[in-house]
Amino acid sequence: MNDEAAEPKALDYVVEGAVSSDGKYLLIGVRLLDVGECARTVWSERFVLAAGKLPGWSKLAAARIVAGIDPVTSFFDGHPQRRKRSGATGLLLLAIPLMSSMERRKYAQAGRLIDRALEIEPDNAMAAAWAAFWQVLNFGQGWTQDFVRASAIAQTRARRAMSLRPDDAEVLAICAHVSSFLGKDYDAALHYFDRAQRLDPRLEFGWLWSALTYCYVGKPGFALERLGQYRALISIDPSHSWVLNVYSVAYTFAGNYEAAVKSARRVVGTTPAFVNGYKPLIASLGHLGRGEEAKPYVDKLLALEPNFTVERFGQVYPIKYDGDREHYMKGLRLAGVPER
Repeated sequence: MNDEAAEPKALDYVVEGAVSSDGKYLLIGVRLLDVGECARTVWSERFVLAAGKLPGWSKLAAARIVAGIDPVTSFFDGHPQRRKRSGATGLLLLAIPLMSSMERRKYAQAGRLIDRALEIEPDNAMAAAWAAFWQVLNFGQGWTQDFVRASAIAQTRARRAMSLRPDDAEVLAICAHVSSFLGKDYDAALHYFDRAQRLDPRLEFGWLWSALTYCYVGKPGFALERLGQYRALISIDPSHSWVLNVYSVAYTFAGNYEAAVKSARRVVGTTPAFVNGYKPLIASLGHLGRGEEAKPYVDKLLALEPNFTVERFGQVYPIKYDGDREHYMKGLRLAGVPER
């Protein structure tokens, strides 16, 4: 290694580890340091393993470290990569944290960056996948009312992404959620999630987003199991609004309205512009008979999404079975959401 390559300024991340043994067991500590400006720990974990298990553990550590610097991770933690990257990947690393903000101006800026990424690298599968995902939140936030157009664009880009990288677990998981939320093709979505999890069972967000699809198809118990798998794979308590909202939705579908309210309050408290964060909260409060408590949340939701009604929710929200849809709509209605 030459001197220039060895300089700290050439590095973004450093993996630091220590191993000790009592002859029977190994105590392993690993941490990932972000050294872009000053060293700080962004991920750490400790393992106790029987002697002789180290070769197998090394694969686990590698997967967890990659997850720590993955672009999808930056969606959930909202922190942009500080170093400049070139090409489509660089533009994605700028765009994804802007998307996670849930602020309309930043979200629009993210869309322009993703479009630019596709212009300069039309065959970049990850850019195509994120372009599809961008449509999910753009519609989900109520920033476009044209469901048909958003769905068509998203599904075209998702198909393009999967044709370019059919064996990429991240691409499959992103496109699975697009198929579920906008395409309402739940069988295809579950197929893609299953393929993604077979390719990479430690891909955290695949377990997270598949939980939503299991809610949509009336299997909240399966959704909560997948959230358990997600929770087992991450090293810290889930705190991002998007993640907490999946818990809120699952609890609402499962009829655990108190848990849904508790989780959803955290969502709207930390990200008040996150439109879909209000819906499980309001529906759960409605089912609990706490309409007065729901009123300020209904008012806030209608300020963010003026066209939102119980009827429109029933028309566009991805719920497979009529009984589940009617039950959710009943909660919204009881909480005071306008019918039409």
